[in-house]
Amino acid sequence: MKFRAVIFDLDDTLIWDERISRQALMETAERGAGSHHLDAGRLAAAAKRAGDELWREHAPVERCDALGIVAFEGMWGHFHGEEDYVNHLREWTPKFRREIWERALREQGIEDGGLAEDLGVYFAQRRRELQDHLPGAEQILRELQTAGVRIGLLTNGAASLQREKIETSGLGMYFDAAVVSGEIGTGKPEPEIFHHLLARLGVAPGEVLMVGNSLARDILGGKRAGLSTCWLALEGEEEPIGLIKPDFTIHSLGELPRLVLG
Repeated sequence: MKFRAVIFDLDDTLIWDERISRQALMETAERGAGSHHLDAGRLAAAAKRAGDELWREHAPVERCDALGIVAFEGMWGHFHGEEDYVNHLREWTPKFRREIWERALREQGIEDGGLAEDLGVYFAQRRRELQDHLPGAEQILRELQTAGVRIGLLTNGAASLQREKIETSGLGMYFDAAVVSGEIGTGKPEPEIFHHLLARLGVAPGEVLMVGNSLARDILGGKRAGLSTCWLALEGEEEPIGLIKPDFTIHSLGELPRLVLG
C-alpha cells in the first residue's frame, strides 16, 4: 500500500456539482422561456450573469470566498447556523433567487414577478433532484475501505449544504472523518483545514494522498499541508495547468486504486 489514507474533495470529485447546477439552470430557463416564447439559452445566460452580479453586490463575499460558498449554492442551499454570514444568507437568499429571474426576464423585455418567484423555487427543486455521483465513486470508496485505507473528506462550503450533499449522496458511510470549511471557519487551500482533518484521521501528512478536481484549492492546499496530491482532470472539465503541479494526474476515479494500493 502506497498511502495509508486518502482525502477526497466532494464537489466534482465524488459528486457532480457545477455540471448539474448548469443543467438545472438550463431546465429552469426552458420552463420560463416557454411561458413567453423566449430563447431558453439566452435566458439561462442572463440568469447566470444576474446571479453572479447580485452575489457580488449583496452576499458577504469576503467570508464566502474564504469558505468556498458561491452564487450557485446561494440559489438552492439551506443555510443553518448562528454565524453572522449564515444569518445574512438565510435571510437574503429567498430574495436573491427571485431577483435573479426578474433581472434575466427583464433583459428579455419581460416583467413577470410571479414567474420569477416560480423559477427561483423550481431551480432549487431541480438542483436537488439531479444530484448524482461521478462514475465509479462508490465502488472506489468501497474498494479502498476494504483494503484498510483511511478515507477522509475535505470540502469547502456552507456547513448545512455540504452535510446535506454528503447525506443524500449515500457516501457518508465510507468516510472515517469529514470536514466542511463552514464548520471550522477556514477553507482550502489554507493548510489549517488539512491539518484539522489529518488529526481526526490520525495520520501524518507523508502518509496521505489528496484527491481533487481543483488545482487552486485541492492541489495547492494539499501541497501546502505536506500531502501528496492527485488531480482529477476529467475530460471537458480540466483546468489550465500553471504553476501548481500535482504529483499525480488521473482522468477517472477508476485509476485511483492502482495509484493508492500499488
